[in-house]
Amino acid sequence: MTDLEPNDAPSEEFVNGQLAERERFAEYLAHYEKSSRAMAEAATTDASRVYQTTIANAMQAMGQAIKGGFHWQDGWRKS
Repeated sequence: MTDLEPNDAPSEEFVNGQLAERERFAEYLAHYEKSSRAMAEAATTDASRVYQTTIANAMQAMGQAIKGGFHWQDGWRKS
């Protein structure tokens, strides 16, 4: 927790730290996306291929979300 008041802006150091942590975590997700895609390509069954592709797609979406490039659509709420 921080001791910021509602109108206090976070320090530059805090913002830079958040950006660095997001980038580090996005790199971590990209690593697992790449390895899951390799496992999907090497899979010998459709079930394994689908599973690994699903994991890779999830890693990709989370990485994009962390970097700010992925936006959820509200359409899922209607189903």
